[in-house]
Parts: sequence; structure tokens; C-alpha cells
Amino acid sequence: MPATIVLGAQWGDEGKGKVVDALASASDVVVRFQGGANAGHTVQHAGVTSILHLLPSGVLQPHTRNVIASGCVVDPFALLEEIRTLVESGTELAPGRLLVSGRCHLVTPIHRAVDQATGGAVGTTGRGIGPCHGDRILRRGLRIRDALDGFLEERLAAQIASWGAGSLGLDEPALLAAQMAPVLETLAPYVADTEAALAEALARDERVLYEGAQGALLDIDHGTYPFVTSSSTTIGGAFTGGGVWVTFERRIGVVKAYTTRVGNGPFPTEIEGPTAEFLRERGREYGATTGRPRRCGWLDLPLLAQAVRTNGYTEIALTKIDCLTGLDPVRVATGRDPDGAPVYREMEGWGSDIGEVRDWDDLPRACREYVGFIETALGVPIALLSTGPGRDQLLGSLEP
Repeated sequence: MPATIVLGAQWGDEGKGKVVDALASASDVVVRFQGGANAGHTVQHAGVTSILHLLPSGVLQPHTRNVIASGCVVDPFALLEEIRTLVESGTELAPGRLLVSGRCHLVTPIHRAVDQATGGAVGTTGRGIGPCHGDRILRRGLRIRDALDGFLEERLAAQIASWGAGSLGLDEPALLAAQMAPVLETLAPYVADTEAALAEALARDERVLYEGAQGALLDIDHGTYPFVTSSSTTIGGAFTGGGVWVTFERRIGVVKAYTTRVGNGPFPTEIEGPTAEFLRERGREYGATTGRPRRCGWLDLPLLAQAVRTNGYTEIALTKIDCLTGLDPVRVATGRDPDGAPVYREMEGWGSDIGEVRDWDDLPRACREYVGFIETALGVPIALLSTGPGRDQLLGSLEP
């Protein structure tokens, strides 16, 4: 059975968690294929807000099985804490409902220390993701299966030597191994051959949903390099990170109705002043992982067109359009002038609240025109429209 994939189309924080949570209601398996605990997917239901970092957003739908595939990097301390928090809140998450690939590389305390000491120029989350991927590429990484097979202290010693981590106060591999070993033993029942499990699920025609982290403009190859993350956030990462050939019949790009960015790097449509503060407060634009205020700006169609080309979206989920209510006019970047500055189109805003709207035809005329303009400009249908943070505030079909 063909699968569905949900990918961020901007610099992350587009609202993928809500979209995946909603689609998971009609899915059997949900897969995270890249990223680590630097992600922050926020899901709100029945007045309760859950922030997920490494766990797939499908864990909040009780019937799903959830996979952390080999393209992810795993901080064992962060993952165990995330599991415990959900279990304590009433979510059932026994082994078998959560599968973690033994091929995942481990984020160690060494990686976190190095990232916190050196990642400021790029504006990383400081969670150790970049250094972990660096060790992975240099073939000196520590995978979960290797740590469980007795290589933990040996690999930690190699990491300390290669990063010069002794200068950061991390010069005792035996001590670090003693700290990590009980956590890894607790996580061991979740470790599985996720590639085989995914292949079997697809062969049984189960409904499989892939969930990306971050967004297309943070892709290590196709993003605004060097101000990017350390993994492939675009559709290619789903094949390498998932480890299984799959046909993605439904390829959903999640687009925020305006643009935000966390960290450093170019942001052509960034705005400052009262309008930026309006968007930041209305959209609660603070990092789910770091709490940092997000930079805010208008929608950028040229950059979205690049994401469409890279990922071949069959449809778009447009989120946070309710946050534009009260702005007039609303601006959209449609191109660049000879100096590279954005060229804008101004569109009429709307003032009426749309949080209770449950039918497309009941949206304000100006809101429908805004949605239609984006759809026409990108040449991709907007099949899902989020009108608020709640599960029920989503227009469109959730069926695969």
C-alpha cells in the first residue's frame, strides 16, 4: 500500500505535529526518519498541549505503532525522559508500540557539550545534533546496537580524543559510560529491526505515515547553507533514513500562512516592529525546544516554489491562517527585484475570527482569496487548512 509523507516546506515550525497527529487517526504506523531531539512538534487536544521532540507525533493516537528510524540521532537521556513524561500523563507506550532502530546514532554528552560551545554562529539548539552527525560521517559514531554490544566506553573515549572534549571537562569515558549504560538498558526493549518492521507493514497494506522534522529550507544540501540542520529534511531523507523503498502517493508539504525562522541565517521577508510582534504573540512563535522567540515575516512564494520542486508535493496543508486575522493588508512575496529584495503583492485582510469555521465556504472572502492565490501561485492544491491549534480546527480530508 502506498504511504503518506508530511514534510515542512519552510524553516521548520510550520505545524507538522498537528497535521501528523490528525492524519495518524487514519494511520497504522507513524515513522520519524530524520532529526533528533532538536525538533519540537506541538499537539493540542482537549485543552492539553503536548510537545514532542524525538517521538513521532502519532504516539498521541492510541492505536498507532510508532517508529524512530535509522536516519534519526537519539539522545538516550532525552528520549527516556520524553517516554516517561508521556506515560505519566496516561499515554500507553510499551515496547512494540514504539520501535527504535538499532542503527540510530547516539547523541552523547560529548556532542552536547561541543555543540553548546561551538554552535552559536549557526544558531543551533545546542542539543548535540551537528557533532553527532559529524562523527557519523567520519565513521567514528556510536550506534545504539554498538553501545548495547559492549563498545560504549571504547567509542566514548574515541569521541573525547577526536573532539578534544577534555577541555570541556569531559575526560572520563568510564564515568560517562556508567551514566549512559543504565539508560540504554532501559531503552533496550524498544530497540528493533525497524527496516524489517516497516517492510512487513507495507507488505500487509497497512497505512504508513512518515513524519519529517525541521523544514525544506534547513536541509543539509538544499537549504540556506551553512545555516541549516545536519540531516536531509526533504523527501530523499525518507528513503535513506527509513531504509525501505516506499511509494509516497500522498506528499504533503506543511506551509505556515506566514514565515518564521529560529536561529541565524538569511530571511528575505523578515519584518520587525508591531506587525512582527503581532504575529509572534498571535502565533505563539517561541521555539518548542528552546523557547527562543522566532523571527517573523511574510509568506515567501519563491522559496516555497523551491520546496515544491525538491519534494514534489501533491498537496499542501496551510497552517496558522487564523494568526493573520486582524492584519490589513496582508503581504506576500511573489518574486525578487534586481537587487534580490522581495517583491510583494498586497492583499486585503479580514477581521472576523475563523477559529469556529468548519466549512471552506464559511471562510471570509478575503481569506479564501488569500488561500486561492497561494494555491494558484504554487500549482499545488491546498487540501488541508488549519484554523486554530485544536484537533478539530482542520478543514479537509484526513483519509489516506
